[in-house]
This record gives sequence, C-alpha cells and structure tokens, in this order.
Amino acid sequence: MNEIDIISTIKRKNLDEKNYFNSLIEAAYEEKMITETDILNLQIQILQLLDEIVYKYNGLDSSSIRKEILEDISNSNIYTISIYLKSFKNPDEAVKNIKGQGVKIAYREGRKKIDRMLNIIRIMYIRVKENKLNIENDTYNDTIIGGIQGFLKIYDPDFKAQDMKITADYPLYNNLIGKLEGVEFIKEYLSSIYLENLFCKKFSEEKIKYLLYGYSQDYKDLIINIFEVVLLEIIACKLVKRNIQDLCISISELNEIYLMLENKDKSKVVNIINQVYEEICNELIIDNKELKSYIKKNPSSIIEIITNAVRQKTLDKVFIPQKYLTIC
Repeated sequence: MNEIDIISTIKRKNLDEKNYFNSLIEAAYEEKMITETDILNLQIQILQLLDEIVYKYNGLDSSSIRKEILEDISNSNIYTISIYLKSFKNPDEAVKNIKGQGVKIAYREGRKKIDRMLNIIRIMYIRVKENKLNIENDTYNDTIIGGIQGFLKIYDPDFKAQDMKITADYPLYNNLIGKLEGVEFIKEYLSSIYLENLFCKKFSEEKIKYLLYGYSQDYKDLIINIFEVVLLEIIACKLVKRNIQDLCISISELNEIYLMLENKDKSKVVNIINQVYEEICNELIIDNKELKSYIKKNPSSIIEIITNAVRQKTLDKVFIPQKYLTIC
C-alpha cells in the first residue's frame, strides 16, 4: 500500500483516468464526502460555465448552438477541470477543492495547466524527432512527423480540449488507446516513443532493419511496434546466452528455447522471462530509471506472446531465427 492510499479515503488507482471528474464525484458521494445537494450545486456551476464558454465561442447563448457542438464544449470543460483535479495527489483534497472553490476556478487552473503541457509537448516533440530511428516504416514515420505536428497545429484547448485530432496508428508497447485523451494522451505518447527510441538506439540500426525484414519482408507497410520486436529478440538472445547486440539467433538456438520453455507451466515461464528482464535492464539501462520502468511496465503482454507462441509452435514468428536474415 502506498502513501497516497494510506492518507486518502478515495483511492486514485480506482478512479477512471479518462472520466476522472465523474468517477471522482461518484467515489466522493459513495464515501459520503459530498451530498446530493453538493452534486446539484456542481451541476448548476457546470451549466453556468458552459453558457460562458459558448458565448465566447460564438457570442450567443447555449440554446442557439447545435447539440453536437454543445456536447463537445461541455466535454471539453469537464476535461479541463479534470486536468486540474488530477494535480492533487490526494483525491480527497481534490474533492475538497472543487467543493470549496467551485467549478470556475478549477476550469481556469486546468486551462493554465493545459497551456503548460502544450509547451512541454512542443519540447518533447523536438526531442522525439532528434532521437527518431532511421527506419522505413510508414506508420512510424507518419505518426511522428505528420501526426504530432498536425495535433499541435489544430488542437483547440478552449472548445475541444479532450480531442486529439490525430491518427495515432503507430502502436506503443505501453498501449494508451482508450486510457487517455487530449494533451494527456499526446504527452504520454511522445514520452513513450522517446523511451522506445532511446532503447532501440542502443543497437545497430542496420541490425534492427534486418531483424524487421526477418519479421516480414513487408515491414515498411506493417503496423508494428519496433520496440517490441527488438525487445523480444533481445530476450531470445539472453535465453541462449548470445550477445544481445547481435539481435538474432540461429535455428538451433530457437530449438533450444523451445526445449527450455515447452512443457513448463506458465508460472515457471514467467519466472524465466522476469529474470531475463532483470538481466537486460542491468546490462543496458543501469542509470535510466525511467526507461527501466518503461520496459517493466507491460511484461504480461510479452509473456503472453511468448507462451502462446510456444503452445502454438510459432516461436519462429516471435524470436526471429537466422534463416530469415541476411546477416547475423
């Protein structure tokens, strides 16, 4: 149990990050921290705020605007308020703040935070372009260059703060789809891509290209996560005690991994992969805690990929053997 759990009645981990305001208010009501009268008061304040923002939008009241635009602006307001409330590490304090200071102050502070996050995103975007891999993969390149740039050009923090207006086709190892929206999503997305690139930069780009070619001759057109393909091959190298910088294994080594993992229950496979994870982290990223944490964030998906491949005897599609590669 962490410190926040100890001192907070409402547990942050139980709240919906995508619908933070509503889930916070629901949790506060269940814990009897607010009453039905408090909720009604907040609803009235939200409607008043909506009227003000709509007037700013077109100089008219909310009754003269299309329903879908009204919904967009209302969702934008709630999103902005949520951005501010998330800044309280203790959800109980967030409830006290919105109850005591009201919706308008929360919106104003949230709007300031969005502006600060946009400035951070612009800096992060420069860093991501600087450490971008020189790999020909359409979704990777189009998302990093065109997608993020498009977001920064058309993002509307006043009336559509929750919107991304970006086709984030390039998948992340740390899947964010459906978990975050708006500037939160873009900020986390850029941070994830930066860390993935930073990790891949520890290896020869030529060997990464050959690895991807071994994964599929059409890798340029595929929607794949480059980091995941590289990480899996590093795991394979570690399992057979090969130099991880090789980024490939032989057919005999692939068979060795089959013998190592097949007929073992999942808990033993998990232990083996977790041990390899630790070895990779200790060997490659001793000083970068953020990158180390990122690699360890989603081991269950990697383990699932490996265990399924062992069971289905398709491990050669996960750990790419030398026969598909021109160099090794």
